[in-house]
Amino acid sequence: MKWKKARWRLLATALFAVSGGSSLLAQPSNVSLAEALRLAGAESPVINVSQAEVDAARGNERQEGLRPNPEISVEAENIAGTGVFKGLRSTEMTVAVGQRLELGGKRGARRRAAAAETNVAEIEASIARAELAAEVRLAYTDAVAAQNRLELANRVVERNRELARIAGILVEVGRDPPLRAIRAQGALGEAKAAQQSAEAEAYSARLTLASLWGGQAPPDRVQEIWLGETDMIDFDPVQALPIQLAAANTNAAEAIIKRERANAVPDVTLSGGFRRFEESNDNAFVVGASIAIPLWNRNQGNVDIARARLRSAQARRSLQLLAVNRQFGIAQARLRAAKTRVQTLQNETLPQAEEALRLARLGYGYGKFNLIDVLDAASARDSVENSLIEAKVARAQSVTTLLRLGAE
Repeated sequence: MKWKKARWRLLATALFAVSGGSSLLAQPSNVSLAEALRLAGAESPVINVSQAEVDAARGNERQEGLRPNPEISVEAENIAGTGVFKGLRSTEMTVAVGQRLELGGKRGARRRAAAAETNVAEIEASIARAELAAEVRLAYTDAVAAQNRLELANRVVERNRELARIAGILVEVGRDPPLRAIRAQGALGEAKAAQQSAEAEAYSARLTLASLWGGQAPPDRVQEIWLGETDMIDFDPVQALPIQLAAANTNAAEAIIKRERANAVPDVTLSGGFRRFEESNDNAFVVGASIAIPLWNRNQGNVDIARARLRSAQARRSLQLLAVNRQFGIAQARLRAAKTRVQTLQNETLPQAEEALRLARLGYGYGKFNLIDVLDAASARDSVENSLIEAKVARAQSVTTLLRLGAE
């Protein structure tokens, strides 16, 4: 999952750069997950891009439903010739209006194909929103985890500071050799360095989260909300957005086939007008009709292209259904494993490690254990808590995947 985190953070940084770090957005001091989702949904450029694509598709749908415009033509014959055609004496002036009549149901087929493409754009916008929500959940989880690690690092510094103080006292009274005090000071220095690293990581995680809604500065804190503690996820693969998109692309391909077949039918252009004979000062009406002869071009190439794309769309839908089911199965298995690990670490391993540390510190005070025993017990206890944080992160990531797959 590390490469996914890097990808999300890179995208978040890009969005922050695009947004220009708008200073108009008030930065909340203590962000909840619901508030983070709301802010990102309202301010993210990703939403603006996808909505613009939907608007463009709707505009195309309106355009495809319009009839051809009528045409007006003006024609003058027998002008400025020689003999009887000299000057304007024999001029024939014709003014006509023509209208192309679309046959074969072209306009309806165009409109239905455009409507199908609009549906594709709308589903793609829904997918963009679902992916943004997943990105926010992952970034929020990273921020909560980093915050927990910082709190752990702060506790480790305080604990090692106390151990260094006790070690100094024991060295002064002659119970421990000076090397023990040096070792305790070294452990305190390592803890302080880890604390600084944890502070930087927590700041970076909060800034990544804030960048998803164009925030200029990170919030002071995020509320400790772990996905997977109470989430109930219902899933119907057929209703998953990727499957809906594949089905919409299939419908659009079918509509395009009908449109291209309709385009194979030639249109008729009717015209009618008025002609003026200057030489005899007479008038007459003129009418006309024209139609293309579909001798060589019957739009067969475009029909073949549309059929091929329909086969591709149908195959992609089958592949997408397999992929969604596979992803859902993997995410479910990982969620079950992560939940079991969280419960084991939280209810069994961590209490045992804390009790071992308590006994080691107590024994150290009575001279039963040395400083190395206490540091080893503390390191084991801290390792368990870090493992618990990682297990909660894994659980949240699996829940995020399931929520993204189940979005409708």
